[in-house]
Order: sequence, then structure tokens, then C-alpha cells
Amino acid sequence: MFGCALLMGDGRWRRTYSTVQRYKRQERAQGSIALPLAAAMFHLHKLLLPVRRSASPVHHSLHRALLSTATASPDNFAAEDYLVSTCGLTKEQAAKAAKHIAHCKSPSKADAVLSFLTSPALALSKADIAHLVSKDARVLNSSVDKTLRPRIDGFFSHGFTAAQIRTFLLRVPSVFRCFNIEEKLGFWLPFLGSPEKFLHLLRRNYYIVSSDLDGLVKVNFQVLRESGLSDDDVIKLCVTTPRLLTSKTDRVRVILNRAHELGVPPNSLMFRQAVATTSCIGPETAAAKLKFIRELLGCSDAEVATAVKMAPALLRCSMEKLHRASEFLTKVVGVDGKYILGRPTILMYSLERRIAPRHYVMKVLLEKRLLREEHSFYSLVVATEKLFRSKYIIPHKDVLPGLAAAYASACTGKLPT
Repeated sequence: MFGCALLMGDGRWRRTYSTVQRYKRQERAQGSIALPLAAAMFHLHKLLLPVRRSASPVHHSLHRALLSTATASPDNFAAEDYLVSTCGLTKEQAAKAAKHIAHCKSPSKADAVLSFLTSPALALSKADIAHLVSKDARVLNSSVDKTLRPRIDGFFSHGFTAAQIRTFLLRVPSVFRCFNIEEKLGFWLPFLGSPEKFLHLLRRNYYIVSSDLDGLVKVNFQVLRESGLSDDDVIKLCVTTPRLLTSKTDRVRVILNRAHELGVPPNSLMFRQAVATTSCIGPETAAAKLKFIRELLGCSDAEVATAVKMAPALLRCSMEKLHRASEFLTKVVGVDGKYILGRPTILMYSLERRIAPRHYVMKVLLEKRLLREEHSFYSLVVATEKLFRSKYIIPHKDVLPGLAAAYASACTGKLPT
């Protein structure tokens, strides 16, 4: 069948042909011996090269058949096709991810992983699987019993629900396989109080699960406590300024020094706010804001410094916000710069959703003589929504039945004329 007329012309071809036949008979009788057979095929391929150009189509077919016989593998695994058809990745995503599973000879391990992830315990959807695998295709190489199941059980043991585990898995897919559950959750959950707060923080700071706990996070925690902050202050800082605990310790020390330079006493309630402020803005920005406030309100450096001590977060407001609020307060409400400097937090509230709507209510109540002339506008602004309604709207619902609706409309930016 190999073209006897060609092979009979040379003893070397006959010997090679005989060797091929012998290996094939042994393969059928004893199982695969692909390497010796491949070697024999390669040797015959070299003998055929000189006659390729003059050989007949039959000989070319023989050449292709020999190569096919030598290289065919029963365990061929098309990684890209699997990622597209089974995992839901796009062709572009599959092309990037395929290298991580191309070494697999079959999809059996990947199938086991997908079966576990979509089981009722986790119930990942097709979209979830596509997101997870596109971000971390190595998960398909994981052992269900040695890696995935123990990790999932660890989350459950710390009070996580299946939905919360899915949130974690999809938020930080590459961390899931190497996440030290007992170490990290054992620190953060008592620190924060619940899986929900942990996930809230995770959404704002990915590094809480990847940073060195002993070498960085705990060191920063101690540095913050030594600066005068209580444990409760540090916890609240961690929530409002999530990158503080995972920043380099030298940077944390600089932030604390700048907070001290604002003149806020370390043992005061405002010191935590000062630290949060200096962690968000640089020294040049802070200096520019101080100068802007001084010029805006026509006051001295000392008066601005006093205002910042009372409300350090004032420096986090944009210049546009400060300008618009100040202009409304001075031109519409009718207060002066000294009034504002004595109550600097008033500049931090939303003009559209708080200051203007409540000024409208105050104006209506004054016109109807339902409020004293000397009543402080600041007290209306700082009141909680519930307190404001109970004190300034509900008591007058019979006399002013449309006030509640007008106030609600004003809070959406539609001030009544």
C-alpha cells in the first residue's frame, strides 16, 4: 500500500518500511509506542525528500499519511474553543486566556471546576463564569477538593452567604486561589464587624486582601494609634479613607505630620477628619485652598486657620463648590463672611439639595410669621432630614398644605418661583 514500485528500488527504503510495519504491528498488540514509530516515520520522511519533486500524486499522499500517523494525538484539547463554547469568553478573551490551560490534555479538570462553581453551593451564572475565567483562567487548573471547596467552606465558616462569596469571587478573581482566608478574614472581620462591611471596603480598596498583613497593615494601624487616634477612629478612617492602612508606612507618617500642621489637636474629634483630609490632598492643593478661602471671605490667615481647625474637611471641597455656596449665602441668604467663618461646615453642604431648599422653607415661614426673624439659618441647614421635616414642615401642614411638596420639589433642583 506504500507504493512498492518506489520502495523496491532501494534497500534502505525496504528496511525502513519493514521497521515501520513492525512497530505498527507491535503497537496494535502491545499498546502505544509513539516515539519509536515517530522516529521511523521521520527516517522514512528523510529518504523520500530527494524524490518529492518527481514523485507522483500517490507518493505525495503517502508523505502526508506518514506525517499524520506520526503526529496524531488522541488527547488533543482545543483550549480556545473550550473557553469560547463552554466558558462564554469572546474570541479575543479566549486568545489571551488560552495560554494558561493550553497544557491540559483534556477538559476533565476544567469541567470539574465549572461543575463546582455552578453547583447550588455557589450558583455562578454563565456571565459570572465568563467574567471569572476571563480575569483568571488559571482557576480552571485548580483542584476542586484541595483548593476550591476548602476556600468556599472557609468563607461560610466566617459567616459569608453564597451571594457574598460570589461578590468576593467576582471582585477579586485572581486573589481567590491564593487568599489566606483564616489570616485575612480573621483580622478584617473583627476589625470591621461583618462580611457586608468587609465587602464594602473591598469595593473601595482591593489591596486589603493582597497587602502584607503583619508587615504593613498592622504596622500602619499601630502608627495611627500612636498619633493619638483611638481604635474606633482608625476603623472609621479605614472606611472613609480605605487606602490609608495599605499605604507605605512612610507615607502614613507624612500624612499624620501634615494633619498636625493644620493645628488640629490629636485628641480632638476633628483630628480624624484632618488625617482623612491630608491623605486626600497634597500640600500644594491645601495651600491653594487656604488662600482661596481667605480671598473669598475677605478674612485673615489666622481666621482661615481657625475655620479649618473647626472643619478640616473644608479643604476637600472644590473651589467651585466653595464659591457657589459662599455667593448664595452672602447674596441670597444675607449673611457675611464672619458668619460663615464661625460656621464653616455650612459651606460643605449641597447648595442644590440642602442650602437652597431649606432657605426657601425659611423664607416662606418668615413671610407667614411662623418663624422668628432672629432664627438662625444655620440651625435649619445642619438639622437632619427627619428633624427638619418634623420641626419646620409637618407642624404647618394645615396652614401651608403645599409646603411639603414644594420643599420636595426644591430638593430636586426645582425651586418654586
